[in-house]
This record gives sequence, structure tokens and C-alpha cells, in this order.
Amino acid sequence: MKILYVLSIGVVNILTGKTMYDWGIYDHVTDHIGQISLTRNGSLLLGGGGEVGEEIELRGNDSQRLLGRDKIVANCNCTKDEVLAMLKANGYDYYPIKAFHSRAKGNRKLKTSYSVK
Repeated sequence: MKILYVLSIGVVNILTGKTMYDWGIYDHVTDHIGQISLTRNGSLLLGGGGEVGEEIELRGNDSQRLLGRDKIVANCNCTKDEVLAMLKANGYDYYPIKAFHSRAKGNRKLKTSYSVK
């Protein structure tokens, strides 16, 4: 089991990429595009969490307090198009709703996301 030290960034607005700290996950330094992982329990891990199928343990970066155990279900580059596609493939539909359409009733919602340190 891989141990990840993380900081909470709240529930991310997927369309804008904004976190609870008013910075965006789609903001890139120079030409570097980071990785993002989706966990089985519906959290995003900015900075990547490991290989698909890998069991992880989330711990607070400052206190090392156990935040939970989870499993990586998908990885992608941290760009809006790739994140939306990854989420859609795993039951989370965050694409903008088109006129006269509605979302599927079984649409899942993301939980708190984390930045991996």
C-alpha cells in the first residue's frame, strides 16, 4: 500500500478548475502539464496518486493523520478536456448541460480533492 501525504483543496469546480483557495487545477507552470488521479471513493488527486489499481493511504501533510484508504481507478493529464473525459468514463458527468437536455439520474458527484505533496 502506497502512502500519500496530501493537502485538501476542497471540491473542485470541474468546468473552471477552481479550488476552494481560488486557484485552478488547470493553471500550468510553463509547459509542464501535471497528472491527476481519480479514486474509487470519488476524490481527485492533483499530482497523481500512482498506477491504476494501486491501493493508497491518504495522510495529512502536516499532521500525518490518516484521512482514509482508497484505490486509484483512473489517471490522466490535468487538462480540462482529458479530465472531463476521464470523469465521464467513470460515471461522473460534468459536461455542460445542453439546451432541452437533462443529466442522467445516476450521475455521481465528486468528493473532496487533494493535492499530493
